Amino acid sequence: MGKSESEIWKRIWSLKPEKEEMAPERMQIALDLLGRPQELFRSVLVLGEGCASASRLLSSLLGSYGISAGFFCPEAEDLSGCISAKGERIEEKRISDLFGELENFLTLAQERFEKEDLGKMGPLEALLCLSALEFSDEPVDAAVFEVSPGDGAGAYGALGAAGCIFTPLSQDAPAPLLAGLIGSKSFALSSPQEEEVSFALRQRAEDAGALLMFDGEGLEVSEDLPAVGGQVADLSTPRGLYPQVPIKLFGDFQAHMALLALAAGEGLIGEGKLEEDLVSEAFSTVKVPGSLRPVAQDPLTLASSASSEFEVGTVLKAAEENFHPSPLVQVVAPGKRFESSSLPLLARASDLVIFAPDPSKEGPGAEELLNFARDFFTPGRAIVEESLEKALEKGREIALSSPGGSVMCLGGKGAFFGAEKAFRK
Repeated sequence: MGKSESEIWKRIWSLKPEKEEMAPERMQIALDLLGRPQELFRSVLVLGEGCASASRLLSSLLGSYGISAGFFCPEAEDLSGCISAKGERIEEKRISDLFGELENFLTLAQERFEKEDLGKMGPLEALLCLSALEFSDEPVDAAVFEVSPGDGAGAYGALGAAGCIFTPLSQDAPAPLLAGLIGSKSFALSSPQEEEVSFALRQRAEDAGALLMFDGEGLEVSEDLPAVGGQVADLSTPRGLYPQVPIKLFGDFQAHMALLALAAGEGLIGEGKLEEDLVSEAFSTVKVPGSLRPVAQDPLTLASSASSEFEVGTVLKAAEENFHPSPLVQVVAPGKRFESSSLPLLARASDLVIFAPDPSKEGPGAEELLNFARDFFTPGRAIVEESLEKALEKGREIALSSPGGSVMCLGGKGAFFGAEKAFRK
């Protein structure tokens, strides 16, 4: 009997990589040994802050054109969430069969790596091999890969991607390494970046003979208006204007993610302008788990999985543009990726912050975070509740006492899905 999905997931994440700087070489050898499955589909790499939006928008656009696509998300909580094909999660038996095929290969590959002093494969490399096998066997026409920005990110380069989307990269991102993901004769699309990152991207694109376009340089969001359930924006690329595109996501940032996804779709789908009705269909029906959305009314209660300083700032701006919450009570259930540097933003934007433990119990304790938060909050503006449910209940009670009062829940995936669950009852 084969292993269960959870057993396989644990087995993959038990791998301990060695010499992460050798990951690109290991990945290239691994794919060669597997028969170069990545050559049977075209791939696009998406990396940076908010990359989940750009990747889902692109996947939705490919789907509207009837293009079968694979999707790879390394930040997923389980294997079937990490790798999906044609919009469907992989069945457990299929996962077991795939891993059986991969496990035998890993043993052989590791023997070669040891002989060539290349170190050991890590979880990311194993998952990329597994995804390449699945996408080639399915088969799919294209695949969208979200990129983990760590030192092992160079492994993605072995996929020979047709294109890359660079959303805003953090200041500590390894710019030369990530720029190196731009392949020969490929296309690359980027949000505005810090000067060092922009220079690295331009230099790599020139060396690789790749087409590089920046948002604001040939790509434009010329008009962006809030609308029910999201927004309507005019999107422009060198191939033409796409007027009044409905985007089922809130905030100016998401309109710019739609712009990058649109340009990537042009690069994959054809040489001319795409059909406006299919673009509208794709972006008006897109689903991005964890994106800002209302989960309850009276009082208005919003939820987001925002956890980084960048994400929190973006979500606060989107909430102000679309919902004008005043006063605003924040419920924060910090997950394992929550950045304490976002606390000053919350302090400036909120009338009260209620901390609660992350439902998954993976983040810092609420009391621990509150001790740190005292540097940013005046007495009485930050309190702790013993559970997310009680924090939401308290926040809504306080918001109801003031005209226009609203609640926003954030801190990570646990906060977002916990808030959704609380109001599905």
